[in-house]
Formats: sequence, C-alpha cells, structure tokens
Amino acid sequence: MKPIDKIEWKENRTEEERLLEYVSSLEKLYIPDFDHDYDDPSEYGFTMVNKSETSPEELERLLNQPVILGVSDVLMTLAERYNEGIITQYFNYDGYIKNELIQGFIKDLELDVDKFWFLILFIYDYSWNHCMNGIDTEDSPNEQLLRFTESILDQVKDVDPSKGAILSMPIKLRLSFEGKKKDIIIDNPTAIYYMASACWKNMEEDSVERNPVMNHKEKLDSSTPIHDSSYIYFFAMMFLNFFDMQPNIVAKRRKGANYSTKEKDLVCQLIAFTKISTKGCWKRTDNDTLKSFLRQYKNLDVIRTINSIYPSVRM
Repeated sequence: MKPIDKIEWKENRTEEERLLEYVSSLEKLYIPDFDHDYDDPSEYGFTMVNKSETSPEELERLLNQPVILGVSDVLMTLAERYNEGIITQYFNYDGYIKNELIQGFIKDLELDVDKFWFLILFIYDYSWNHCMNGIDTEDSPNEQLLRFTESILDQVKDVDPSKGAILSMPIKLRLSFEGKKKDIIIDNPTAIYYMASACWKNMEEDSVERNPVMNHKEKLDSSTPIHDSSYIYFFAMMFLNFFDMQPNIVAKRRKGANYSTKEKDLVCQLIAFTKISTKGCWKRTDNDTLKSFLRQYKNLDVIRTINSIYPSVRM
C-alpha cells in the first residue's frame, strides 16, 4: 500500500504535486534558487558543453535528459528514487500508517498524513546523503580568507598609533614556497594586524561573498561521515525547520517555547521509526533526549560537505 505507485508527472500531476507540497516548501530552505545574475554554474558543478569536442552519442544523451517545466530538480530526484524504491529500505508506508504514536502526533499537529510521508522520505534521503554519504570539498577562497582574518582580528587587544598592534597572544605566520628551502616568517604583531585588517577591508569593499570565483569549492575524492549524534541533530532540525514554516503549528506553541512537546515527540518517534538510531530512548514520549541534542549541536557546521544525490541549487 502506497499513497501513489509512481510519480511520473503526467495525467496524475496535480495529485503528485499535492503530495509533494511539504517537500516543496522545505526544499526552498535547504536548496536555494540559482541566481542567474550572480552565480557561476561551475561553482555548483555545472559545466559548459563544447559541441565540437562531444561525441554525437553523448550530445544526444544530454539533449534527451528529462526536463519537466515547473518541477524542480530536487522533486525530480526524489520522484526517481521513490519510483525505484531505494529510499524505504528500513521502514515502509504500512508501518508508518500503523504506528499509533506517529499518527496521533500528526493528527494533533493538523498535518496531512500522505504529504508528511513524502516529507519523511525526503528528509531521510537528503540528510543521509548530505551527512553520512556527502562529498567532501575544499574550503573556498572566501572561507580561507575569513578564517585567516577572523582568527587574527579576534586576538587584537589594542592598536596604539605610536606602538602598533597589541595581540592577546604571540602569532607567527610562515610562508613556504615549494622548491625553496627558506620560508618567510612574519611575527611582528603590527605587520600581522595590518595584513588581516587590509584583507578584511578589501573583502568588505569588493563584496567578495558575491564573487563566484571566491566561493568556488573544489570537490574531493572522499566522503567523511559526520558523527552519528550530529547526523541525528541534522535530521531532527529539518523537521523542526519545517514545523517553523507551518503557521498553525507555531500558533499552538506555548509562549516563549521554540517547539511544542508534541513536535519534539513526533521527531523522536521518527528517529526511531526510520532506524536512524535504535536506542530505546527515542521511543519514549515527553523525554529530554532531543532537547539535549538541540542544545549540544546547535552550532553544527556541515558546509564542507555537499549532497551526493540532491543538487546544491534549484535551476
């Protein structure tokens, strides 16, 4: 039993789009629109095709790739994987419908059962292929410059016009040239401060963050899974961010609360249901397990990883 056997964007397109409404709303938060005025396609892995250097067979394959107007690459990817049945390896729709706790929380939160099923599929698939099966990337030039300038400027205690910069700890910069034996050492606090300060000023004035070259990330031939607990946090936050987008859910929260108990309980049940974690604590209701995860990993950073399945932008 399924809400729909296959998603084909044909005669049942209206119903398919309805079932994917929750996914569509969340993908706007996690997969932003491609900005044709500023973004460089190569930054996101897109390459220009040179017809003279491409075989007729490959050119035909590229031209015949399915493009459906009004349907994002994210939804097309999810639909393809849904049709192939490769997402629900450890859980299924029947088990979802028969889970009384999950269904009770969904009813209390006034969510559509079938739309939420597709949201579960998307969040499970997206989070796994981002956190546990994601592709490692190098830091972008912008990220390296930010780390350089911020780490130095954070140590500046004072800048005296007559004495120069005073740092809270000694800093030494070493510049190495391949093939040369002697490195250049910069350890003067004032020289170090002015290097970082000038870099920071130019970055602000030149709007470096809008320069595609400065934001380009090179893909690495590796995939480094994050810690299981961090993955659980990422998975949970995708649901909580979705709840934040639902006015009827937000309106029911206790004054001053970030999330209601029912929201957190539902997420805990989903962690257990999808078998992201098999620990018994997730099956209990009204417990503080998720609360401690939200507090511990609130500054989780996974920007050095890109999703191995879903696109980085919506074209």
